[in-house]
Amino acid sequence: MAVLDATPDKLDLLIAAQGAKTGPDWLEALRAAGRDGFRALGLPTPRQEDWRNLRLNALYGQSFAAADAAAPRLTWAHLQPIVPKGLDCDRIAMVNGVFSDELSAVGELADGVVVAGLSQALATAPDRVHAVLGQVARGDRDGFAALNQAALADGAAVLVPRGVELARPVHLLHHALAPRMPVVAQPRIVIDLAENARATVIEHWRGLAGETAFVNATVEIRLGRGAKLTLIRLQTSGEKGFHIDRLASSIAGDAELDMIQIDMGGRLSRHTLDVALEGRGAAAVLDGLFAIGAEQQTDTRSNVEHRARDCRLSQTWKGVAGGRARGIFNGRVHVLPGAIGTDAEMSSRNLLASREAEILPKPELEIHADEVKCAHGATVGAISEQELFYLRSRGLDAAEGRRILTRAFAEEIVDRLPFETFREQVSGWVDRHMAQTVLNETVAKEATA
Repeated sequence: MAVLDATPDKLDLLIAAQGAKTGPDWLEALRAAGRDGFRALGLPTPRQEDWRNLRLNALYGQSFAAADAAAPRLTWAHLQPIVPKGLDCDRIAMVNGVFSDELSAVGELADGVVVAGLSQALATAPDRVHAVLGQVARGDRDGFAALNQAALADGAAVLVPRGVELARPVHLLHHALAPRMPVVAQPRIVIDLAENARATVIEHWRGLAGETAFVNATVEIRLGRGAKLTLIRLQTSGEKGFHIDRLASSIAGDAELDMIQIDMGGRLSRHTLDVALEGRGAAAVLDGLFAIGAEQQTDTRSNVEHRARDCRLSQTWKGVAGGRARGIFNGRVHVLPGAIGTDAEMSSRNLLASREAEILPKPELEIHADEVKCAHGATVGAISEQELFYLRSRGLDAAEGRRILTRAFAEEIVDRLPFETFREQVSGWVDRHMAQTVLNETVAKEATA
């Protein structure tokens, strides 16, 4: 067991336990750079601007074992409720950061397509993995990123060659399991779409109620010219779980990343989104929703760099917080010199479902080019008493009125999900979480106020 705190020397044993894996020389060099970076950086503290609003003391001080030490076993029965309904998917399952062949299911693929565990892909297509792994995601981003690189061993890989469109969505399911002791898992996901390739990928990060697991993940994406990736990200960790991830993406000219993220789980979650629009006409649509209650914390930091001309960004991030929860969104648009014709719009809209909840939005623009169109805005408001009164005058009680209003607020993001049956499935998860975690705390507190 290793105690997690902000001093790098305390985690040497954990790095050794998870990072001492076999592999080619270039992979060991990546791990060594991660170890050096971690020892130089340590873990983030509130004294650092990027982390000052997240109360990391909830995570620091916890003792975790490397995932291998827990030796859990997951069965198909655990997965059935969360498999996308009505979809024929290729599934890559990971348990505590390790690829599970038993729980994965991949059908026939087009020539050159790789949908596999990262350990599998390293064995069967090492040169293709080498071309991407560590090239987009920076291990020096922060201490957590360095730690993930130091422990690099397994996860998932989706590699699509030029001009190929995947026939089925890919479901990347990571399940944290800690029935006997708190564990840490550090998966790496690599997605590489070559020129004019197309794919839909569903990430799902899940944990069980009552179990303490810390997932420290990195998702690395490279899109070639004209490629398009539709990426759906769901985070439903258990109420004692900790989830930190960073998504780093490089988007070539005329390529597009269309991402929808829904964040509901965990005691603490943090998402860092680094998006580089590298070539002329590159585009990103980044939409997200967080719904939190009780003592939950979630923090999303988005950094979109416009590095070429005529790139486009559309970003809508919505948050709902009840109980004593804290939600944070920091969105930064950076237009570099020469990136004329940039068209970027960012919006953060938030709803407080209790008097003790807190949401901190901070959109930013940094522009170093002429002839650009950029806009940003942020709002934080409470549930409308006028709208609630109207619903109550129609015979609904206060609790049902709150559920309707918060559901309507979240609907814009949920309705963006593709595939009708899958959208209805996720909508049900959001509704239940809203009622059980976001609003029940509120109703109970205010009933006694």
